[in-house]
Amino acid sequence: MRKIVTAVTAAALSLSMLAAAVPALAVTGYDSAYAGESAFVNISPGQTLNFQVFFANTGTTTWTRGSGTQVDLAACLEDKVTCNAQDASEASWNSGWLSSTRYSSTVQTTTAPGALGTFSYNIAAPANVTAGTYRFNGDIVLSSTGEKIHPEGYYQDATVGGGGGGATITSLTPNNGTTAGGTNVVIAGSGIVCTPAFPAVSFGGTNATVSSCGSTSVTAVSPAHAAGAVTVTLTNSGGVASNGLTFSYQDTSAPTFTGIAVAGSLITVTFSEPVCRSIVGGAWATTDWNINNISSGLGDIADIGDSIPQCTAAADNGVTTAVIDMGATTITPGAFVEVTLNTRGIATTASDNEAIQDAAGNRALAPQARQATAQTPETTPPTLASASGAVSSSLITLNFSEPVYCSAGWTFGAADVTVDDTSSATDPVVSGAGTNACGSSPTTADTSFSISISPSTLKPDTTYTVTITPEANDIRDIAGNSAATPQTVTFVSGAADFTPPTIVDARMSASVGFSDFTDPQDAFTLTFSEAMTAGDNAGSISLQDQDGTVRNITCNATNVACVWNAAKTVVTVTLITTLVQPPSDTGTTPGMQIPFNVTALTGAPFTDTQSNAVNVLGSPDRLVDFE
Repeated sequence: MRKIVTAVTAAALSLSMLAAAVPALAVTGYDSAYAGESAFVNISPGQTLNFQVFFANTGTTTWTRGSGTQVDLAACLEDKVTCNAQDASEASWNSGWLSSTRYSSTVQTTTAPGALGTFSYNIAAPANVTAGTYRFNGDIVLSSTGEKIHPEGYYQDATVGGGGGGATITSLTPNNGTTAGGTNVVIAGSGIVCTPAFPAVSFGGTNATVSSCGSTSVTAVSPAHAAGAVTVTLTNSGGVASNGLTFSYQDTSAPTFTGIAVAGSLITVTFSEPVCRSIVGGAWATTDWNINNISSGLGDIADIGDSIPQCTAAADNGVTTAVIDMGATTITPGAFVEVTLNTRGIATTASDNEAIQDAAGNRALAPQARQATAQTPETTPPTLASASGAVSSSLITLNFSEPVYCSAGWTFGAADVTVDDTSSATDPVVSGAGTNACGSSPTTADTSFSISISPSTLKPDTTYTVTITPEANDIRDIAGNSAATPQTVTFVSGAADFTPPTIVDARMSASVGFSDFTDPQDAFTLTFSEAMTAGDNAGSISLQDQDGTVRNITCNATNVACVWNAAKTVVTVTLITTLVQPPSDTGTTPGMQIPFNVTALTGAPFTDTQSNAVNVLGSPDRLVDFE
């Protein structure tokens, strides 16, 4: 069930399918499955609003409007059993329905097996309606006979406020501001009532301070909020909430270099928030840091690198702590050291020092200096804490007690790492480093790295013993302590995974026009229930909106950018050029009207690590909207 995008809680909407336990009626060749709906609504007396609900044709017969195979969305009573009937409290809300007991047929002329059918109908609140919540129950029926196809207990609610009508808002000026809040936003519209109290203005559920009010506009001060898009509504005193408009919160605060810790030949630096190196500029430069041993008066000490990673396209791989490596230079304990960050606020050419930035693209300003007294390096050797591996994978992850790196001469072979399959006389052979290989210096140290096995993959419910036999200095922590040899750990691969992943959240993340997914820079995100195989700019996505428009988009670097987060659980799909209608697609509008459904995901990126494809139709949320 999709999330609510108006004033109704997600918990309330989840109750709308309580009749799912009702057994399906057998109508030969016909079956359906609920696939999403538009939001519940707040409505004023005399106002007309629209509902949409989507059902997948899971039978074998094509639904054809105007023929003997037409299916309708029939009205049902509160018992969710008696259909082709309407409760008296909602009967007067009829606004262009098929009949007094049928809301609508499919928007599409034909809905083939496997496709989505859209049912769209209007409700009109009577002028004398009393305050309360009005429920419109329904189910899919065969038009000619009224037989229910697959009872699911669908309903949508319309709530009428108790103290007056709702305002309509038409614009926000400006429509963006900083995460700190404090932006004066002029909200223009009609039906705004300033007495006996100013209207309440909500920014994504947080009330703003209203500083002035008139019949056609109010001024409100945006509250602080996390970065991203929120919905702004205005509610007259005692009335119902207005329609919503989108306000974008932007993170404009530069990250701060907050502190250092000095020990031996390493300096640990910390930042106020996760940072990475911007793609502009390309790589670490020796002029990024000035290191001064004030106690000795030696002046600047050269460093040979740091562990701040280069940003991914999504810039979600930042770190708050990094290591600067001074190579052969060791700072004597007790010495007073000053470290200055010299990175430039804006990198202008590829030869510039690249900027250090946060996920929002804010560059760290320079110079920034921090001081500390050098400490004695720790002497505890790193230990192999555990190992892990997924069924059907050829990778085994080695997990250490602290960040480690490997010398250039250490190899990932049977002489250095062995894997024992305790259930078989034949053991996997370690063939090399995995996708996350061991780094070669303190600046590339990590608590985990992976090894590859061949030719087999890990079996289900099997115990494996991993033994490492490094020589001195082969595996070291960032203080230079060598791992002992040998070290052994055991792990169980676990049961085979045949459960397909699902989409657990779908939403617009950017929209130029705020009404459709059409223009360059329009974007939406899909969040999955588990890590996916991923792969930027690979795979295809099928979409369908409420008027029946179908689009099949392919991730590529030219037209559509598909970028995954570091955890491989969220993909952001961004239009690079205007979405056009190819001959193979259908529909009445050139773009995807919001909300729209994700109907299919194809390609290797949309499978989990066990090669299970996404169960799109069975996903909790695949209806893309603004929240």
